[in-house]
Amino acid sequence: MMHIKDEIINDFMTNGSDAFKIIYDKNGTLVLEHEKHPDYLLKISDKDYKSSHLQSDILSSIADEHNNISRIHHTQEYSKDGSVKTLELLDKLNGIAKSEYSPSEIENIIKSTKKLHGSLKEISEKYITSLPPLSVIFTGIINSTTSTALKAIADKIKNDKGFGEFLNAPDRCITIADMVYENILIDNETINFIDLDPLILGPENLQIAILITSNLLMENSQFDNLSIALIEHYYNVWGIAKISRADIIALSVFPLLILSMRQVDIDNLPKNSDSMYYKLKTILLFIADELKKN
Repeated sequence: MMHIKDEIINDFMTNGSDAFKIIYDKNGTLVLEHEKHPDYLLKISDKDYKSSHLQSDILSSIADEHNNISRIHHTQEYSKDGSVKTLELLDKLNGIAKSEYSPSEIENIIKSTKKLHGSLKEISEKYITSLPPLSVIFTGIINSTTSTALKAIADKIKNDKGFGEFLNAPDRCITIADMVYENILIDNETINFIDLDPLILGPENLQIAILITSNLLMENSQFDNLSIALIEHYYNVWGIAKISRADIIALSVFPLLILSMRQVDIDNLPKNSDSMYYKLKTILLFIADELKKN
């Protein structure tokens, strides 16, 4: 592996992308496949180098039999034309990213995510001082919101009777904060995970909430049937028979995070089922309404 790593990186440093096949080139991220070593990918992105280095260490701590995650074999800072990016050498995994899943694929994704979450939970104690806890992140989300409408929703959640239980739950589990469909590859019955970033520390049930709101409910077929019964079904597949108020509040984390970070004006957001922001707004309002009912 060391020889292959050096050859791939040296080839890139000498010849740039000419010796590679471009796999992905969007949003400031370039992913390349070396013609001679197609089992690895070279990724150049705006990702923070320290975050990449920590993620590499975390993923290397997971037992080798978990071969459905894209591990980082090398990471370094890369500077070109005055901009500093992070260069990573990753495993290339089989499968395709689907924006629409069959019922069996949804179950496989939930069960595979839980298995990965269990592996991360086993090593979480080692990283409790290295990763940001949910309590800090969630408070920061609320405080940074500039949208009046988002601020009002965030304040209602903060004042909810279940918020204390949610926020004060032990932040002991490494949690993948971004489970979008592009990061999940389906290869027949196998589910492969790539780009496991950012990682945070959260309560045990946060991972399923993030999977639901950043992925499963974003599918058109699932979004069109948005209901508490559908959400409870996801939790049941995960292994939770009855969801708590804290679980419902946890479902607000991803929508609040993205809408706040992107400074989305949800009051003037047009109805558009192809818009990620419209879907997140709808999911967030649905969650807020569920909290009102109880």
